[in-house]
Amino acid sequence: MGEELEDRYVRQARNEALFREVNERIVELDESAQAWSLAGTIDVFCECGAEGGCGERLTVAVRVYETVRQQDDRFLVKPGHETPELETAVEWNDEYVIVDKLPAAEPYVQDDQT
Repeated sequence: MGEELEDRYVRQARNEALFREVNERIVELDESAQAWSLAGTIDVFCECGAEGGCGERLTVAVRVYETVRQQDDRFLVKPGHETPELETAVEWNDEYVIVDKLPAAEPYVQDDQT
């Protein structure tokens, strides 16, 4: 794949950024309601960017979520929801995969794009 992304991958990257924004609002609400679980986990939506959203939920440690949010080009997806043409997996387990956008996709997922 060259420097440019196909339109469908651009749309998917933008959808991922949208789901990131939804998850940020969920976390803000949970935090303000002091709803963090005793186990230190939170439930968020998969950020795979499927058209209309896949609707699947992930349970992740708060520290993992906060670490992923420190980089605009990192997202949390359900195992098997990765898109190799758009991202690489940097960490994974049975519950979630942390993906990092390829350089060509990064402009479409910057926090100020949503």
